[in-house]
Amino acid sequence: MLKKLSLLILIVFLIVGVIGCTNTTSTTESTTDTTTSDSMVTLPDLTGASRETITETLEGLGLTIKYFFDVSKVFNSDAEYDKFVKYGSDLVAGNKVLNGSEVRVYTTPLNLEPIYYNNLSAYDATLQLIESDYLNKEFIADGIGVVTVDRYVDGDTTWFRSGSQTFSVRYLGIDTPESTALYEAWGKAAAKYTEDKLKNAHTIVLQAEGERQDGNGRYLAWVWYRPTASSNFILLNLELVELAYSKNKVSIGSKFITILTLADWNASMTRRRVWGELDPAYDYSKTGTQMSIQYLVENFDTYVGLKVVITGTITRMIGDNIYLQDESGFGVYMYAGFNNSTVLLQIGANVTIGALTPTYYSGSPQLSNFRTANLSVNSTDNVVTPNIITYNDFSFNRIGTFVTLQNLTITYINPAKSSVTVKDSSNNTFTVRIDDATLLNADILGLKVGDVITVSGPLGYYDFDFDSSNHASYIYNKSKFQLMLTLATDVIIIE
Repeated sequence: MLKKLSLLILIVFLIVGVIGCTNTTSTTESTTDTTTSDSMVTLPDLTGASRETITETLEGLGLTIKYFFDVSKVFNSDAEYDKFVKYGSDLVAGNKVLNGSEVRVYTTPLNLEPIYYNNLSAYDATLQLIESDYLNKEFIADGIGVVTVDRYVDGDTTWFRSGSQTFSVRYLGIDTPESTALYEAWGKAAAKYTEDKLKNAHTIVLQAEGERQDGNGRYLAWVWYRPTASSNFILLNLELVELAYSKNKVSIGSKFITILTLADWNASMTRRRVWGELDPAYDYSKTGTQMSIQYLVENFDTYVGLKVVITGTITRMIGDNIYLQDESGFGVYMYAGFNNSTVLLQIGANVTIGALTPTYYSGSPQLSNFRTANLSVNSTDNVVTPNIITYNDFSFNRIGTFVTLQNLTITYINPAKSSVTVKDSSNNTFTVRIDDATLLNADILGLKVGDVITVSGPLGYYDFDFDSSNHASYIYNKSKFQLMLTLATDVIIIE
């Protein structure tokens, strides 16, 4: 009887266990179906959405976001910034992703929202320039004072005038891209911005801090300007950083280090201008348009800021920089910069060089952005015979050409012995320039006032007041042409 009862209990237990397992399985399967359905999120269409809207939308769906920038195109209006571009990982709107997963999102660069330069007093009133700081003071003598602009150079260098003195000033704390001897993305834009602000300023004040001059003899200064007679002074150095025309280069110990660091950080987060945005005025190509030097010279303004490929023979060199001339007799100057492989550049070498950028330096057309990787040496030991010309032949198209001028009388030698003023038989005067890089001077060459000489060399041009933005209306002055004397054998003393 006991065995039968035990067997009955075991059977009942097994039946209950099977029923329980069946119910558990059903419950589990049902729960799994619900979880699967609830854990998937459909990606919404975010076309035109800002990062604020994107964040609110996706986090509201239970997703986390990792942002990236798309800087693959040029943006032409403010309306194009801070806009959704695409999802990452090949996802598109309508795809399903797991709830709680990280989604990659690409947007255009963000809008710049400056908060410091135009309201400096609100951040730290002790940094704000006020009239009592500079009244009855002069920059050269006292390290602070009112100045006027003498000449615009680029985004971080300007020639100013104080009283009867003119001097070059390198802006403290910044380093805008190059736009003169070298040509870099956002360089021209930074130069134009600086010029526009100073040209329309009511008052400009320079303020020194630390070292007064750099190794090139330029003064160092913070540059303040007042837009109107009643407005507060604005620190242009800070403004250029906050608007992403320059990265922060402030020295440790400067009283502006904190605010420039904050402005720099905020600008960097937008990926605007120098932080990654494509410059619409800059040619990013690695080769350029192939053309003769003659065609380039005759159409120079068309190619300023772009990239060209030219072929020519090196006629003369000043340091590592070269003058090139084609078979038609047209020449051009190329600034090589500081390059480890300029040993390949030698007088007489016929070369093809790509990705060069035409630009102006003090009125003289030149090529910049030389890279050895873009250089091909076609042949060596070529001889270029100079063209014999006269003062009347001086013209824009002759600049950079290897020429000879005969029977010139020396009328003046400057104290540094680096330039010689000469006149021709018609009393036209111009300068023979002896660059320091040649390691020559008038004494070494045995030149004296009254000597009659014949000189060969590339024809140059230098106008301190040249404004490249108005080149179309600029008139070349023959008296500002220079003959570049680079070799001792290029001058002959006749009497």
